[in-house]
Amino acid sequence: MKKTSFVAMVILTPAIILTGLQYSQAAKDKPAAMVKIGVVSIKDVFEKCLMKQTVEKNLSAEGDKKFNELKKLEETIEVDKAALSKRKQDSADYMTMLKALMLKQSELEAQKEYYQQELTVMEMQGKEKIYRKILEVITILAKEKGLDMVFSRDDNYLNRPDSSPAAESPTELVLTTKTHKLLYFNPEFDITAEALTAMDKANPQ
Repeated sequence: MKKTSFVAMVILTPAIILTGLQYSQAAKDKPAAMVKIGVVSIKDVFEKCLMKQTVEKNLSAEGDKKFNELKKLEETIEVDKAALSKRKQDSADYMTMLKALMLKQSELEAQKEYYQQELTVMEMQGKEKIYRKILEVITILAKEKGLDMVFSRDDNYLNRPDSSPAAESPTELVLTTKTHKLLYFNPEFDITAEALTAMDKANPQ
């Protein structure tokens, strides 16, 4: 190694170390950016929003429609039963009437099962639609408020015994403790009321 190169290295090395220390100290002295958070009770927004009332109203109307259809079919079956009871088994049309009656009874049971599944699917789709809308509204609200993160508030009988029912079994209790993530938060971070207001504005009845 040449003498001049060695001398230059000796001179530069302390300078590099000093610069690194100064940069490290500056990074330590620089205040960390404050993370802005919010907390929302998805349960409260879901249960109290106008959109849920609309979905339930539509589901109830559809359920009533199906019920009336089944009721009419049941009434027809009762009329056919009464007519069949007046026929003798050896009469010419007895077996024809019996076959028609049994087909209607089978149709009734099939429609009951189908309508039950149809309404169940409608209910699930309605709930999913509400939940997706809540997430959309919360995202917009969080951006408007300049929040970096929004946590879901845990609503269970462990932290809200006045509004949440107690566990009915040891399994339910274990599940509650395992899913209880948000142990504490300052109430000032709770934006549930604002989220509910925004939700109702986005989905008026």
